[in-house]
Amino acid sequence: MEHIVQFAIGIDDKAIQNRIEEHAYSDVLDKLTKNAVDSVFAHTNAYSRENMWNGLLGAALQSFLEERKDEIIDKAANMLADRFQRTKKYREAMGDAIEKDDE
Repeated sequence: MEHIVQFAIGIDDKAIQNRIEEHAYSDVLDKLTKNAVDSVFAHTNAYSRENMWNGLLGAALQSFLEERKDEIIDKAANMLADRFQRTKKYREAMGDAIEKDDE
């Protein structure tokens, strides 16, 4: 006995294309990073690899901080001022200071 079964498969080409486009950049970047790390550390042991990473990251972080220290300080100061302004103690102190100025 034969049975004929018909069915349809819906494939959302646009969703597949969007997914590939979204993840292609990060996939390529991850692969390039892995290849670079593997080639740099191909002939080293774990201890020297750790020392190299510490040196590279330390220098990169120091350079980043030096280049952006004014921006970082301004942002931190603004965040701190914003947090202080929201406290009850700050509002009370400002109210007292304003009262003393009015007298």
